[in-house]
Amino acid sequence: MSTQAIAAKLDMSGRRVLITGAAGGLGTAFARTFRDAGATLLLADKDRTGLDRLRAALGGDAMALVYDQADLASLDGLARAAGPVDILINNAGLLLVKPIAETKPEEMRDLILVDLVGPMVLIGLIGPAMAARGGGVVVNISSQLAFCGAEGRSVYAAAKAGLAQFTRSAAMEFGRQGVRVLAVAPGRLLTPMTTYLHSDEAAYQDGIARVPVGRYGTPEEIAELVLFLASPAASYVVGETVIADGGYVLG
Repeated sequence: MSTQAIAAKLDMSGRRVLITGAAGGLGTAFARTFRDAGATLLLADKDRTGLDRLRAALGGDAMALVYDQADLASLDGLARAAGPVDILINNAGLLLVKPIAETKPEEMRDLILVDLVGPMVLIGLIGPAMAARGGGVVVNISSQLAFCGAEGRSVYAAAKAGLAQFTRSAAMEFGRQGVRVLAVAPGRLLTPMTTYLHSDEAAYQDGIARVPVGRYGTPEEIAELVLFLASPAASYVVGETVIADGGYVLG
Protein backbone atom coordinates (compact mmCIF):
# COMPACT_ATOMS: atom_id res chain seq x y z
CA MET A 1 0.00 0.00 0.00
CA SER A 2 1.35 3.42 -0.94
CA THR A 3 2.04 6.20 1.52
CA GLN A 4 -0.80 8.17 -0.06
CA ALA A 5 -3.23 5.29 0.40
CA ILE A 6 -2.30 4.93 4.07
CA ALA A 7 -2.71 8.67 4.63
CA ALA A 8 -6.12 8.55 2.94
CA LYS A 9 -7.31 5.89 5.37
CA LEU A 10 -6.34 8.09 8.31
CA ASP A 11 -7.95 11.20 6.83
CA MET A 12 -10.90 12.24 9.00
CA SER A 13 -12.10 15.06 6.76
CA GLY A 14 -15.88 15.28 6.84
CA ARG A 15 -16.13 13.09 9.98
CA ARG A 16 -17.92 14.49 13.01
CA VAL A 17 -16.10 13.29 16.12
CA LEU A 18 -17.69 13.59 19.58
CA ILE A 19 -15.12 13.47 22.40
CA THR A 20 -16.38 13.31 25.98
CA GLY A 21 -14.09 14.47 28.76
CA ALA A 22 -12.47 16.66 26.14
CA ALA A 23 -11.03 19.23 28.53
CA GLY A 24 -8.81 16.70 30.32
CA GLY A 25 -5.30 15.63 29.37
CA LEU A 26 -6.31 12.60 27.32
CA GLY A 27 -9.32 14.38 25.81
CA THR A 28 -7.12 17.26 24.70
CA ALA A 29 -4.77 14.82 22.95
CA PHE A 30 -7.74 13.23 21.17
CA ALA A 31 -8.95 16.65 20.07
CA ARG A 32 -5.57 17.71 18.69
CA THR A 33 -4.95 14.41 16.91
CA PHE A 34 -8.34 14.26 15.24
CA ARG A 35 -8.20 17.99 14.41
CA ASP A 36 -4.89 17.41 12.66
CA ALA A 37 -6.51 14.54 10.74
CA GLY A 38 -9.19 16.90 9.44
CA ALA A 39 -12.15 15.97 11.66
CA THR A 40 -14.97 18.25 12.74
CA LEU A 41 -14.78 18.27 16.53
CA LEU A 42 -17.63 18.10 19.02
CA LEU A 43 -15.99 18.69 22.40
CA ALA A 44 -18.01 17.70 25.46
CA ASP A 45 -17.12 18.24 29.11
CA LYS A 46 -18.51 19.48 32.42
CA ASP A 47 -15.72 22.07 32.59
CA ARG A 48 -16.89 25.06 30.53
CA THR A 49 -13.70 27.02 31.17
CA GLY A 50 -11.57 24.08 30.11
CA LEU A 51 -13.59 23.68 26.92
CA ASP A 52 -13.24 27.35 26.07
CA ARG A 53 -9.49 27.15 26.65
CA LEU A 54 -9.22 24.07 24.43
CA ARG A 55 -11.25 25.62 21.62
CA ALA A 56 -9.03 28.70 21.69
CA ALA A 57 -5.89 26.54 21.61
CA LEU A 58 -7.17 24.52 18.68
CA GLY A 59 -7.90 27.67 16.75
CA GLY A 60 -10.72 26.13 14.76
CA ASP A 61 -14.50 25.95 14.72
CA ALA A 62 -14.92 23.07 17.17
CA MET A 63 -18.27 22.91 18.92
CA ALA A 64 -18.18 23.07 22.74
CA LEU A 65 -20.89 21.11 24.54
CA VAL A 66 -21.23 21.46 28.32
CA TYR A 67 -22.89 18.51 30.03
CA ASP A 68 -22.79 16.35 33.16
CA GLN A 69 -21.76 12.72 32.55
CA ALA A 70 -23.45 11.63 35.80
CA ASP A 71 -26.83 13.14 34.83
CA LEU A 72 -28.96 10.96 32.55
CA ALA A 73 -31.00 13.93 31.33
CA SER A 74 -27.79 15.79 30.52
CA LEU A 75 -26.56 12.82 28.47
CA ASP A 76 -29.74 12.92 26.43
CA GLY A 77 -29.26 16.65 25.94
CA LEU A 78 -25.69 16.07 24.79
CA ALA A 79 -26.78 13.54 22.17
CA ARG A 80 -29.39 15.96 20.84
CA ALA A 81 -27.06 18.95 20.81
CA ALA A 82 -24.25 17.06 19.09
CA GLY A 83 -26.37 16.16 16.07
CA PRO A 84 -24.93 13.62 13.61
CA VAL A 85 -21.90 11.79 15.02
CA ASP A 86 -19.59 9.59 12.94
CA ILE A 87 -17.12 8.72 15.70
CA LEU A 88 -17.85 8.70 19.43
CA ILE A 89 -14.90 8.63 21.83
CA ASN A 90 -16.26 7.73 25.27
CA ASN A 91 -13.44 9.25 27.27
CA ALA A 92 -15.03 11.03 30.25
CA GLY A 93 -14.18 9.38 33.54
CA LEU A 94 -13.44 9.69 37.23
CA LEU A 95 -10.47 8.20 39.06
CA LEU A 96 -10.91 7.15 42.67
CA VAL A 97 -7.90 6.04 44.73
CA LYS A 98 -9.11 4.88 48.12
CA PRO A 99 -9.37 1.64 50.11
CA ILE A 100 -12.73 -0.10 49.76
CA ALA A 101 -13.53 0.19 53.46
CA GLU A 102 -13.02 3.96 53.30
CA THR A 103 -15.04 4.48 50.13
CA LYS A 104 -18.51 5.91 50.66
CA PRO A 105 -21.42 4.33 48.76
CA GLU A 106 -22.10 7.68 47.12
CA GLU A 107 -18.54 7.77 45.79
CA MET A 108 -18.97 4.30 44.34
CA ARG A 109 -22.25 5.31 42.74
CA ASP A 110 -20.85 8.48 41.23
CA LEU A 111 -17.85 6.72 39.71
CA ILE A 112 -19.97 3.90 38.24
CA LEU A 113 -22.36 6.48 36.77
CA VAL A 114 -19.57 8.40 35.07
CA ASP A 115 -17.19 5.61 34.06
CA LEU A 116 -19.67 2.87 33.09
CA VAL A 117 -23.30 3.95 32.91
CA GLY A 118 -22.57 7.17 31.01
CA PRO A 119 -20.75 5.48 28.11
CA MET A 120 -23.45 2.81 27.88
CA VAL A 121 -26.20 5.42 27.77
CA LEU A 122 -24.40 7.45 25.09
CA ILE A 123 -23.97 4.42 22.86
CA GLY A 124 -27.67 3.70 23.26
CA LEU A 125 -28.50 7.26 22.26
CA ILE A 126 -26.00 7.73 19.45
CA GLY A 127 -25.46 4.23 18.06
CA PRO A 128 -28.86 3.80 16.37
CA ALA A 129 -28.52 7.15 14.61
CA MET A 130 -25.06 6.12 13.37
CA ALA A 131 -26.53 2.90 12.00
CA ALA A 132 -29.37 4.76 10.32
CA ARG A 133 -26.83 6.94 8.47
CA GLY A 134 -24.87 3.92 7.29
CA GLY A 135 -22.38 3.30 10.08
CA GLY A 136 -19.89 4.76 12.51
CA VAL A 137 -17.34 3.94 15.19
CA VAL A 138 -17.43 4.01 18.98
CA VAL A 139 -14.18 3.87 20.95
CA ASN A 140 -14.59 3.39 24.70
CA ILE A 141 -11.69 4.33 26.96
CA SER A 142 -11.21 1.53 29.47
CA SER A 143 -8.04 0.95 31.50
CA GLN A 144 -5.27 -1.57 32.07
CA LEU A 145 -6.91 -2.05 35.47
CA ALA A 146 -9.72 -3.90 33.71
CA PHE A 147 -7.20 -6.73 33.38
CA CYS A 148 -5.24 -6.68 36.62
CA GLY A 149 -5.74 -5.98 40.29
CA ALA A 150 -4.81 -2.68 41.88
CA GLU A 151 -4.91 -1.93 45.58
CA GLY A 152 -6.95 1.17 46.34
CA ARG A 153 -8.58 1.32 42.92
CA SER A 154 -11.19 -1.43 43.18
CA VAL A 155 -14.24 0.60 42.18
CA TYR A 156 -12.46 2.22 39.25
CA ALA A 157 -11.13 -1.14 38.07
CA ALA A 158 -14.59 -2.70 38.31
CA ALA A 159 -16.12 0.07 36.20
CA LYS A 160 -13.41 -0.16 33.54
CA ALA A 161 -13.69 -3.97 33.42
CA GLY A 162 -17.43 -3.59 32.96
CA LEU A 163 -16.81 -1.17 30.11
CA ALA A 164 -14.51 -3.66 28.38
CA GLN A 165 -17.13 -6.41 28.62
CA PHE A 166 -19.89 -4.04 27.51
CA THR A 167 -17.76 -3.20 24.48
CA ARG A 168 -17.78 -6.85 23.40
CA SER A 169 -21.53 -7.22 23.68
CA ALA A 170 -22.34 -3.83 22.15
CA ALA A 171 -20.05 -4.69 19.23
CA MET A 172 -22.10 -7.83 18.55
CA GLU A 173 -25.32 -5.84 18.72
CA PHE A 174 -24.25 -2.99 16.48
CA GLY A 175 -21.77 -4.75 14.18
CA ARG A 176 -24.37 -5.94 11.70
CA GLN A 177 -25.70 -2.39 11.56
CA GLY A 178 -22.37 -1.01 10.34
CA VAL A 179 -21.27 0.44 13.68
CA ARG A 180 -17.93 -0.76 15.04
CA VAL A 181 -17.61 -0.70 18.82
CA LEU A 182 -14.21 -1.21 20.40
CA ALA A 183 -12.12 0.03 23.29
CA VAL A 184 -8.64 1.06 24.31
CA ALA A 185 -7.19 0.28 27.74
CA PRO A 186 -4.41 2.78 28.49
CA GLY A 187 -1.81 2.11 31.11
CA ARG A 188 -0.16 4.73 33.26
CA LEU A 189 -0.03 8.04 31.43
CA LEU A 190 1.43 11.41 32.29
CA THR A 191 -1.75 13.48 32.54
CA PRO A 192 -3.22 15.94 35.08
CA MET A 193 -5.45 13.11 36.39
CA THR A 194 -2.40 11.00 37.25
CA THR A 195 -0.28 13.69 38.88
CA TYR A 196 -0.20 11.55 42.02
CA LEU A 197 1.80 8.93 40.06
CA HIS A 198 4.70 11.24 39.35
CA SER A 199 4.58 13.94 42.02
CA ASP A 200 6.80 11.85 44.30
CA GLU A 201 10.12 10.65 42.87
CA ALA A 202 10.16 7.39 44.82
CA ALA A 203 6.61 6.56 43.75
CA TYR A 204 7.45 7.53 40.18
CA GLN A 205 10.45 5.20 40.03
CA ASP A 206 8.48 2.38 41.66
CA GLY A 207 5.75 2.78 39.07
CA ILE A 208 8.18 2.76 36.16
CA ALA A 209 9.81 -0.40 37.52
CA ARG A 210 6.52 -2.23 36.95
CA VAL A 211 6.35 -1.24 33.28
CA PRO A 212 8.52 -3.39 30.99
CA VAL A 213 9.29 -0.54 28.59
CA GLY A 214 10.57 1.51 31.54
CA ARG A 215 8.42 4.61 31.21
CA TYR A 216 4.90 5.97 31.46
CA GLY A 217 2.95 6.57 28.29
CA THR A 218 1.80 9.87 26.81
CA PRO A 219 -1.72 10.96 25.87
CA GLU A 220 -0.52 11.45 22.31
CA GLU A 221 0.40 7.77 22.00
CA ILE A 222 -3.12 6.77 23.03
CA ALA A 223 -4.68 9.37 20.73
CA GLU A 224 -2.76 8.05 17.73
CA LEU A 225 -3.93 4.51 18.53
CA VAL A 226 -7.53 5.66 18.77
CA LEU A 227 -7.20 7.50 15.45
CA PHE A 228 -6.03 4.28 13.81
CA LEU A 229 -8.79 2.19 15.39
CA ALA A 230 -11.46 4.70 14.37
CA SER A 231 -10.20 4.76 10.78
CA PRO A 232 -10.91 2.44 7.84
CA ALA A 233 -7.41 1.05 8.36
CA ALA A 234 -8.84 -0.90 11.30
CA SER A 235 -12.16 -1.79 9.66
CA TYR A 236 -11.90 -5.48 10.65
CA VAL A 237 -11.24 -4.75 14.34
CA VAL A 238 -14.50 -5.17 16.22
CA GLY A 239 -15.30 -5.61 19.90
CA GLU A 240 -11.68 -5.70 21.04
CA THR A 241 -10.18 -3.82 23.94
CA VAL A 242 -6.65 -2.94 22.85
CA ILE A 243 -4.30 -2.67 25.81
CA ALA A 244 -1.69 0.08 25.51
CA ASP A 245 0.23 -0.03 28.76
CA GLY A 246 3.88 -0.63 27.94
CA GLY A 247 3.47 -4.25 28.97
CA TYR A 248 2.29 -3.65 32.55
CA VAL A 249 -0.37 -6.39 32.56
CA LEU A 250 2.11 -8.99 31.29
CA GLY A 251 3.67 -9.33 34.73
